Amino acid sequence: MSFLRGSENYVWCTTSVLGKGATGAVFQGVNKNNGEPVAVKTFNQLSHMRPHDVQMREFEVLKKVKHENIVKLLAIEEEQEGRGKVIVMELCTGGSLFNILDDPENTYGLQEQEFLLVLEHLTAGMKHLRDNNLVHRDLKPGNIMKYINEDGTTTYKLTDFGAARELQEEEQFMSLYGTEEYLHPDMYERAVLRKPVGKSFGATVDLWSIGVTLYHVATGQLPFRPYGGRKNKETMFYITTKKASGVISGTQTTENGPIEWSRELPAHCQLSVGLRKLVTPLLAGLLEMDPHRIWSFDRFFSEVQIATSTTPVHIFHVNKASSLKVSV
Repeated sequence: MSFLRGSENYVWCTTSVLGKGATGAVFQGVNKNNGEPVAVKTFNQLSHMRPHDVQMREFEVLKKVKHENIVKLLAIEEEQEGRGKVIVMELCTGGSLFNILDDPENTYGLQEQEFLLVLEHLTAGMKHLRDNNLVHRDLKPGNIMKYINEDGTTTYKLTDFGAARELQEEEQFMSLYGTEEYLHPDMYERAVLRKPVGKSFGATVDLWSIGVTLYHVATGQLPFRPYGGRKNKETMFYITTKKASGVISGTQTTENGPIEWSRELPAHCQLSVGLRKLVTPLLAGLLEMDPHRIWSFDRFFSEVQIATSTTPVHIFHVNKASSLKVSV
C-alpha cells in the first residue's frame, strides 16, 4: 500500500492530510524540482460524478483570481495513473481560522489586532471576488487560511473555490452549497430542511456567511445556537428567520426553551468598547433576513474601510481606574 502519489512536477503523501471535504481532500506535498512545500487538492469519485461544467468551474475560477488575500494557484496537473486533475496551491502553514478558533486561548474570540487583520483581509479577498463577479458560496472559518510571511507577519487568505461561480450582483442561482451553520436562511430552508422552496439566491448569500464568520471570530462561538446544536434544525431555522432586525445572536439554552436574543456582542468578547461600536452595526447589516434591508457589497466594503482605518486612542478613566480604548 503506497502512500505516495504524484503528478508531473509534484509529489504528496496521503497520510499528511490538511483538510477533507465532500468532493476531495487536500494533502501536503512538495515540488519535485526544488523541494518547495505545497498544498495539493485531489478529487474523489463523488466529485467526478458531477456535471463536467461544474467540475471545471473550480479550475476556471482559480485561473481568474489573483490577489494576496486568496490562496495562490501554482499549477493544475494530471495525477499519475489517470486519476484526474489535481490543484496545486501555496501552502498556508498557519492552518485554517477554524483550527485557530479551536485553540483554547481563543475560546472567547480573537484578540482585537488579530480580529482586525481577519476583517481587513477577508474583505479585501471578497472585494476581489466581487470585482470579478464571483460568488464563493462556502465562506466559513475553515476556508480562511493563515499564511505566515517571511518577515513573520500574517496574511489571511480565502480558499476552497469548489462551490464558487460567476454571478453578477443582480443575477440569481438555484443550486445548493455551503456549510449548515454559515448558510443564509433561504438556502438553509431548502438544503437542510429539504423544503421545496421556489426561491433563487443572489450574491448576498456570501454576506450572511461573512456575518456568521465574523461573529464567530469576534466571540469564539456561533451567533445562532439552538439547544442541541446542529440536530435541532427547525429551531435553527426559526432563530434565523424570526429574529428582529438588528439582532445579532439568538441562543436557546434549554430543550424547547425560550430564545435569548441580543443586539450586542457578549461581555466575554475581547474587542474594545470602541471597536464593538463599529463592529456591532456591521454584523447587524450582514445578518439581516429582509432582502430589502441586508447590506449591499458596496456598503459592506465601505463600512469595513471605516472600521479598519480608525486610530485607537487610549484614555485612562480616573474615577473607575480603568483603561479605555476609543476608536477615532
